[in-house]
Amino acid sequence: MDYTTRLKPSRCCTSAIPGRSFNEEMESDRGRAVNSAAVRRLQQKTQVFPLQINAAVRSRLTHSLEVQQVGRHISKIILDRLSKAGQLDTLGLQGMEEGFICAVETSCLLHDVGNPPFGHFGEKAINLWAEKVLCSEYHHRFPGKHEDLLRDLCNFEGNAQGLRILHHLQALNLTHTQLACLLKYTRSAAEEAPKRTSIFGYLKKKPGYYLSESKLIKEIAHHVALSPDCRFPLTYIMEASDDISYCIADIEDAVDKNILTIQRLHQLILSTWRSFKEENPEVITADYLPKISEEAFTHFTVEEFNKDSVYILGLRTKLVNDLCEYAAKRYIDNHEAIFTGNFDESLLDGSDEYHFATETLRRIAIEHVFCTPEVENLELKGYAVISGLLNIYSPLIKLDGFLFEQLCCNGNLPDHPIESRLFHKLPKKQTEAYSRAIDKLPSSSATAQWEFYHRCRLIIDYISGMTDGSALAEYRNLKAID
Repeated sequence: MDYTTRLKPSRCCTSAIPGRSFNEEMESDRGRAVNSAAVRRLQQKTQVFPLQINAAVRSRLTHSLEVQQVGRHISKIILDRLSKAGQLDTLGLQGMEEGFICAVETSCLLHDVGNPPFGHFGEKAINLWAEKVLCSEYHHRFPGKHEDLLRDLCNFEGNAQGLRILHHLQALNLTHTQLACLLKYTRSAAEEAPKRTSIFGYLKKKPGYYLSESKLIKEIAHHVALSPDCRFPLTYIMEASDDISYCIADIEDAVDKNILTIQRLHQLILSTWRSFKEENPEVITADYLPKISEEAFTHFTVEEFNKDSVYILGLRTKLVNDLCEYAAKRYIDNHEAIFTGNFDESLLDGSDEYHFATETLRRIAIEHVFCTPEVENLELKGYAVISGLLNIYSPLIKLDGFLFEQLCCNGNLPDHPIESRLFHKLPKKQTEAYSRAIDKLPSSSATAQWEFYHRCRLIIDYISGMTDGSALAEYRNLKAID
């Protein structure tokens, strides 16, 4: 294993400051990320509770900052253990530690930038619209041709969209290393999902990129020496950091929203753990999570002020520290497979007490938080907004390709006033990205299909790039709702 073959300072476009080291280029990537509009928008997108006015409830930005800190901690543990084992120099990591940590931190900060308004229900709204509207329009125009393009359009996924935003829409020109860190899943949205038991069943369970970024994926793989379908090693750390952060964050937000009381949460932890223990007696032999909860609950009962915070702090501190140590151990124990990129599971999927601790909190969130009337009402509201906006902008999809080309060139179609006004509302960066993609299309029998594909991407880019609040405001404006 030689990390100098993976951790590369190269970029898609030559850096304005040549000759910088790997550590310096990673610091530059961090600066580009922190100052990007994609990260700023995260402050107005929420995790579970959209359109939330309670500042204590997490936004995508505060969640990403928490993930960033966890990723930094895991990275430092890994590097410290490798250093004590005298392996840094052998692995080619000597002197690159700072860049290693920085790459993980930046990927953690950027991991959610592709999520649409209203979270996963926003994703569902986009895909349902694509299956209904885009499929009908595509089959009408191009029956039986290039079904892979249509399959790609019907598989919107936040991770794939994030890669598209950072590279093609906002053109941050991040290093190949940083882009590789963000490639959580290794299959194209046009590719059928494999069975979970098949090879790469986990790494390809969701789309990781769109056909529009397929050339970029090949370029990244070439520069960081990744084989097809394999994941970049640092991505495992980013994924674990996200999993550790949100399993606790969703529960804490539910307590802040009075969906769960501490007493109720404590009892749910005990009963859910007991269920897992009964289902997996050969794996769970001790009461790891219940003991943490019992200790935190003891402090809760004797505390006079900020009782809820005392319990959550006790639960979070112990669990996060333990899980970080566990993720680091799993990384080192499976180092060769992780370095190669064919380790086909998460760092937290060890089927032991730490894995079931996260599964316990995840099950509580699914069964007692996400299904509450408040959350489901917000999801329905989000669905109405996103699907409504997509339907409003659908006339641009239904325009003939030649007419849309005229609209792009002239900015107006006198005989199509609605389409013209809708086009005027599209951001310049996104229309320019569409134009660049069209200019690069080779002349072939499939040119019309690819033009339609990129036009659909243009509309999806616009709607999915909105914040929760701006999407609602745009919907109310175009529906003339006071």
